[in-house]
This record gives sequence, C-alpha cells and structure tokens, in this order.
Amino acid sequence: MLLFTGMRRGELLGLEWKDVDFTKNIISIRRSSLYLPSRGTFEDETKNSSSRRVIRVPASAMELLKTYRHWQLEQQMGAVDIWQNTGKIFTAADGTPMHPDVLSGWFHDFIRTTDLPPIHLHSLRHTNATLAIANGIAVTTVAGQLGHASPTTTMKIYAHAIQSAQAAAADMMDELLKMPTSKPKRGRPRKAI
Repeated sequence: MLLFTGMRRGELLGLEWKDVDFTKNIISIRRSSLYLPSRGTFEDETKNSSSRRVIRVPASAMELLKTYRHWQLEQQMGAVDIWQNTGKIFTAADGTPMHPDVLSGWFHDFIRTTDLPPIHLHSLRHTNATLAIANGIAVTTVAGQLGHASPTTTMKIYAHAIQSAQAAAADMMDELLKMPTSKPKRGRPRKAI
C-alpha cells in the first residue's frame, strides 16, 4: 500500500476500514499512528493540514486490500477471546494498533530475503513519487497525493526526478520533431524558432 499510495508509515498505520471506499477506489487519510516511549502507540493528527486528504488508489491495490481484509477477519475469528476491535486496518495479532517499528522491522527483514537494494520503508514513498513524476504526472498532483503543503516542497525533494523527466521530454521532442539529415534542395536554410 505504501508503494501504491506514497503514504507515510504513520498514515498507513492510522488507517481504519471506515476510511476505505472500495466502490470508488479511494482512501481518506485522516489520522496518523505514532509511538513515543512515554505514551506508547497512539493516534494523532496527520503531519499537517494538507496531509489530511483523499487519494485515489489503483484497482489492483484495492483488490489486495480486499484480500487482506478477508484474511484479517479470519484472524479475528481465530482470536475471538483476545481480539480488540479497533477498526484499524493494520494491527497487532490481537487487533490493537501496530507499533510503527514492527512494520519497519518486517520490511527490513523482507528486503534482506530479496535481491532488492537495502532500502528503508520510507523509500517506498520516494519511489512512488519518483515513478509518478518520471511518467509525466504533474508535480501539483504528486504533491496532493503525498500530502505536501506545497508543490514547492515536492519540487525540492524530487528535483532529480523532475530533471530526469525534463530530459526525457526533451529527448521525446527531439525524436518527434527530428530535422531531416539531408540538406534541403532549394530555398534558404531553416531558422530556429
């Protein structure tokens, strides 16, 4: 879900099933789940007001989420004596909110079993944004998806992706408007516009 949506870890863990609209393929990001030693795992506001947002999610990701929901319901029925119905999507085995470091630890262990580069969980957010920009999605749209307060923030963080997208656009224009390699037979040479 992090790769598909670009959400922050705390936003993902703050999700509740009531935030998901399977019909419209949208998720409402309304809260964040955090951890402090003095408070334990707790629910808080999103990072800033622009982080409260509604995002459209690819249908394939929503199908994965539906599958996960069925699995979670089976787990809940198997743990009926201890299950705490918090409404959270991603939980500990007893239904309580998941500690954010558990998710990060799981991802770290998963990466070690693959041939993927050693990336952090937050790298999935960066990958989402970089792929979107590289494929021509407007920076304003990416900023909204990520919950950035301003597209300027997105442009600063993803300058490398924007430069790569601009280079690809220049190459595409060069290919589309390629000048003939032979000299024109008559008339004056073409002028650059």
